[in-house]
Amino acid sequence: MSEKQITYVVDTNVLVDYIDIIPGGEMSQPEEPTIDLKEAHIVIPTAVVRELSSFKKEKSDRGKAARVLLDRLRALTKGKVQTMADAYGLEKPITITKGGQKLSVLPIHKNFKKSLPFSPSESDMDGQIILATLTIAALNAGLPIDGTADVEEMMKLKPADVVLLTNDNGLAIRARVRGLMTSRYGYKYPEPYTGRRDITVPKELLDEFLNERIIERVLFEAVLPSERKLVANEFVVMYPDEDPRLCGVEDEYEYFANIGRYDANDDAIVPLKYISDFPTDIKTAGQAIYAEALMDPDISAVICCGPAGSGKTYMATVYGYQACKAGAFIGVTAVPCESHSKIGALPGDLDEKMDPEIQPLKNALRNYLLAEDSKLRKELKALQKFGVPTKGKRDNGIEDEHPDKRSIKTKLKDRVDMIWENWFSSIPIENARGRDFAFELAIYDEFQDQNIPQADTLIKRIGTGGKIILTGDIYQIHAPYLDEFNNGLVYASRLLYDNPLVAQVCFTEEEVVRHPLVKMIAKRQTSNGRRNGKKIDE
Repeated sequence: MSEKQITYVVDTNVLVDYIDIIPGGEMSQPEEPTIDLKEAHIVIPTAVVRELSSFKKEKSDRGKAARVLLDRLRALTKGKVQTMADAYGLEKPITITKGGQKLSVLPIHKNFKKSLPFSPSESDMDGQIILATLTIAALNAGLPIDGTADVEEMMKLKPADVVLLTNDNGLAIRARVRGLMTSRYGYKYPEPYTGRRDITVPKELLDEFLNERIIERVLFEAVLPSERKLVANEFVVMYPDEDPRLCGVEDEYEYFANIGRYDANDDAIVPLKYISDFPTDIKTAGQAIYAEALMDPDISAVICCGPAGSGKTYMATVYGYQACKAGAFIGVTAVPCESHSKIGALPGDLDEKMDPEIQPLKNALRNYLLAEDSKLRKELKALQKFGVPTKGKRDNGIEDEHPDKRSIKTKLKDRVDMIWENWFSSIPIENARGRDFAFELAIYDEFQDQNIPQADTLIKRIGTGGKIILTGDIYQIHAPYLDEFNNGLVYASRLLYDNPLVAQVCFTEEEVVRHPLVKMIAKRQTSNGRRNGKKIDE
């Protein structure tokens, strides 16, 4: 090689998720990358090019990204005079930016494996990427790559000037056990933004907020100079530095009076205005924040993250139903985002294909009806106490030998189906990417299973008079190559950070309301470190 510098080998999954590593277009990048590649030498193994070529025919975001990347690589390499020796030796890299960023596409010598203690097959793409990275290490050490190098020499290599960029844990492990350095690639974001802060404040400041119903930002910063800058639509949960009971905070709704929202237009923390209009009981501070964000007509997008059982899908569904009845939207479109969906392979029409995917929302409607319909609640209590009645009575008191013997579950299903037919619809995620949700509420459930290009496209589907809700749990990811650092929910949070049209909500494991067992599981996961913030490893 002509230069001794750190060389970055880029894995396929990193390229697909961050296509602007190869310049040639524009895409939103709200944060600085974890590794500055502006002046770096980037190497794309030919195995990666092969893998991109295998993706390009897909009618998916991955296929689209592969086509864009291949177009850019072809344009960058067009007309560049290079011998085969230059390619195998990484000589004459292409300068691709004014900042000095260089690019090489690296083929692997067919005999190189003879100098190694392992021999991956041609179909083992991860193995081929490892071979490419070891090839660069050998070139940097002055060793031949034609198979004539001694195996013992190769095994003693300690490459410090080549790094494999991959977000694939399996590839990272295989590379590291062969002495190679690896790193994730993503955006720098030291602490996940939760959309809320729970802080202890002087009793006098909270008293002023409870009495005056406002705290000017200037006053907030003067009283709490160590607090970080307030963010648009950030919720502030304030606890007094004395016993909360001394502040007159007793019942639940009064307690939520200690929660404020930073209004960027007023440049002040203002009280919750819409929580009392929410159609269900509010049980936690997180739910109070979520309800306010959903009900606020000036907020066009809500991002909600948290553990299972905290009310993310339930509250979004109930809000959508009641908002449609009130005339705020013409309907609710549910877009399931889980990666394992195979809609086209299922029998039946589109509604029948989608039914398994939308059961969480229908379940939310069922639970809402059980909680709010007094007749159903009364019938449920009677069932629990007396069992299924064999006879019924007419309104005149005469016994009826043929009462309505449908189970409560059947009655609920009929009610839910009627509500769904009137106000709700659902479409596969592929169809959502061509839609404009004007005057509609769109709910993207399990948004953490989207990669960055997919998430970027879906966020932009909001239309005039519409609203979008993104829900999910960044620690419950089912899609390959994604983790808590590079999934769609995290990307949306960063992209829409400090936006006056957007509110973000993050539930804690303490706010799980589904069942005590679910809360116990969430707490145990936290104690094991799964829900704690992590820094991207270098």
